[in-house]
Amino acid sequence: MKKIIFLLLFLPFYSCNDWLDVESEISVTYRNYFQSESDLEKIMITMFGFEKNILAYGDHYLDYVGLPRDYPSTYTKPYQELNYETFWSKGCDNFMSWSNYYATIYMANFLRDSQYRIKNIPKERVNYWMAQANFIKGLMYFKIAQHWGEAPIAPSSEEAEASAKSPVDTVLAEAIRCAEAALILPPHDKLTDANGTAITSRQYASLGSVHTLLANIYAWMGGLYGKEEYWKKAEQEASFIIDGKAGFYDLENNISLLIQNTLGKARATKEVIFSIEINEQDDRWYDAGNLELRYPGTLLINYPYTETDPRKINNTLREERISVNTVKQLFPDPEDQRRKEYWYKLGEELTVEGEKAPFKPRFAYINKWRDAVKATNPESIMQNIGVIAMDGNRIIWRLADLILLRAECRAHLGMTTEALKDLDRIRDRAGLKGYSGATDKTSLLKEIFHERERELFGEGERYFDIVRNGYFREELKGNYKILSEQDVKDGALYLRIPNNAFNKNPLMKQNLFWLWHQN
Repeated sequence: MKKIIFLLLFLPFYSCNDWLDVESEISVTYRNYFQSESDLEKIMITMFGFEKNILAYGDHYLDYVGLPRDYPSTYTKPYQELNYETFWSKGCDNFMSWSNYYATIYMANFLRDSQYRIKNIPKERVNYWMAQANFIKGLMYFKIAQHWGEAPIAPSSEEAEASAKSPVDTVLAEAIRCAEAALILPPHDKLTDANGTAITSRQYASLGSVHTLLANIYAWMGGLYGKEEYWKKAEQEASFIIDGKAGFYDLENNISLLIQNTLGKARATKEVIFSIEINEQDDRWYDAGNLELRYPGTLLINYPYTETDPRKINNTLREERISVNTVKQLFPDPEDQRRKEYWYKLGEELTVEGEKAPFKPRFAYINKWRDAVKATNPESIMQNIGVIAMDGNRIIWRLADLILLRAECRAHLGMTTEALKDLDRIRDRAGLKGYSGATDKTSLLKEIFHERERELFGEGERYFDIVRNGYFREELKGNYKILSEQDVKDGALYLRIPNNAFNKNPLMKQNLFWLWHQN
């Protein structure tokens, strides 16, 4: 049995280079595998591993595009500016692959297709684990639709014929179908594992995370198609959670507690809807050889963590940098507690050891993640820098994000008073007075966007907020500013279809935009 379990955990690798290259006979090996509920849970844990690789440790090209900074590194500048001439010289195709997404979907399909092999497990618990798998599958299709647009719908785990790309609305419809199949899940405080023990990890899907997924899918569709029906559905899904119908969630009382409890090592779950579990045991920090970049914002981590002399940061443009002036423009109100808490002594004079005169920095030092994990392996190359990670889980969705998403939906629906209540709830937590600016639809939507930009700085939402709102020409840089409507229609705001997607698949076609802009 141990050997079978070992093979099962690595089953997706049979197809991760090309999701169409699935050996159907592999499944036969496991026809007698499902003898207990723990066998089902082991498959879920395998899927959690893929989910972690995608959402916490993947190189997120579009996240880097959306991260505000004045000086990107030579590595990320081509992405930030959509510079086709130098884009592919960076070898980005290696990390723009959708292989892990489809490997995760394959595992969900394998579980679905193997239901007839399951024995000695109550139907209610079988359905529970199927719902967990459906949530992850729906999330994968949603992320694929956001990143690549048109994409194939994976066949069953026992089929291997080539499939062409489906339209983006078909991919999103599949994401919705999978999410709705997971709506049988209970609120988080009612989740139990295979042993009947209460689950604390927010990586397990719950009724709250399923409704949040649906809210995000429908809001994305509202942005793509401009139809009121999608904004209405997104508002309804978000309200179900915010109004307490899917379990208990609440905002941390202030920004300091948000950083300490939600984003930091305390791993409190009051505000967290869905997150990826991160800990030293799973991640082998002892062997780490570089600073983990779980969020795009962690690209900006330097002083006083990875560099203890702020003057070195002030005098070099080799790494990612954001200026004090830019941060003050993003957070214009001096009373904004995020301006104080997200940034280390923003614009203040710093005393440098050995120097009598204080030092005035031109760059801002991010302090949103501050529970530094230092290298302990004497052979690690990080011993010279010291910091290998920022302790804490990778938060995917938290309540503040969802409240502002609902505000956006309500603004689209003409529910101005209700949208302002949501907006001001987040402003109040940040120590700000209620919004008093223009409340016409265009102005209110832009203000909600900027509030999301402030609240969720560096958490990976900004690029998708920009695309959903159609702000790419004004908010992004370089060639994004001159994209035509035809460029966008041809896929300019999506990733290029990865090279390995064409293996053994004569039906695969490149997005038109990237077909004309590749070396």
